[in-house]
Amino acid sequence: MSTEATGRRLNEQEKRKFDFGSWTIIYLTAALFLFLSATRSTFLGFNNIHSIFFDVSVDFFAIIGFTFLIIMGELDMSVGSMFCFGGTMMGIFCNTYKLQAAPAILLAMVIAGVIGLVSGFLITRFRLNSMMVTIGVMLAVKGYNWMMITKMTGRQLPRDSRNFVMNKIGGISWVIILMLITAVILEFLLIKSRYFKQMYYVGHNMDTTVLYGIKADRLKMVCFMVSAMMSTFGGALMTCRVKAPNVTVGSDLEVTMITAAVIGGASIFGGKGSMIKSMLGLAFIYILRNGMTAYRIDSYVQQIVLGIILILAIIIDIRISAKKV
Repeated sequence: MSTEATGRRLNEQEKRKFDFGSWTIIYLTAALFLFLSATRSTFLGFNNIHSIFFDVSVDFFAIIGFTFLIIMGELDMSVGSMFCFGGTMMGIFCNTYKLQAAPAILLAMVIAGVIGLVSGFLITRFRLNSMMVTIGVMLAVKGYNWMMITKMTGRQLPRDSRNFVMNKIGGISWVIILMLITAVILEFLLIKSRYFKQMYYVGHNMDTTVLYGIKADRLKMVCFMVSAMMSTFGGALMTCRVKAPNVTVGSDLEVTMITAAVIGGASIFGGKGSMIKSMLGLAFIYILRNGMTAYRIDSYVQQIVLGIILILAIIIDIRISAKKV
């Protein structure tokens, strides 16, 4: 993370020191990629790599707002439910109201944005714990998703909607290309934009933001809205891919988001985070899952492995944060 992004000046000794921690996710992902390339003959196949990064790209849209919030020391535990909400609304708008995929997704994002804005308002206005509030939102939205999807059981999306995510540019899904462009732009803004850098200031010390004229509450509300909207966008894309609304879409996504963000260098205490490294965190998780599946490791064991990775990442985060106090 750059000095500008964190808002902290480095002394000469720190400038000369190579920060291994900030590059860890790159090394881990590269090492895992090379290991699987060398040990599994089918891993480097175009279809396999394309499938991995398509899954990463869909989840990436959910981690955009999540990364913004974790930088500010907040958590959005409703991302999985909002992800599924995108599919629910796709089913309603496309099947019942006969809308095309693009306007259906836009409308779903608008509705999700209102939900996220209300969550952000409750959290900032009444100083509520963001994890607790968004768990409440998660349960409410999950119940709505189950109720509506049950009514749509057996109904696929129209062919045009199912084909929405199938378009490619130069043989590569437009969703993957959009992910890469978005990640680079947002990373640049986090480093260079004065407005985006305010998130780091809020995460470092909420009390001092008032002295600098930063409207932290408004910034948080916007980010909760963005998190809900982008999670819904990703879920709508995934639903187009699986062809019908499904209650399992977005299942346990909150755990994936936390794991990817933390192993990507973000801190649960706030003040740290990177959009590109969050994307690499997702890539590491999906490459690892792909590799474990190739080695025929049981799905339950895969869950155990990912759980251990999350625990280790949080322990390291706590130790690093403790040393800086």
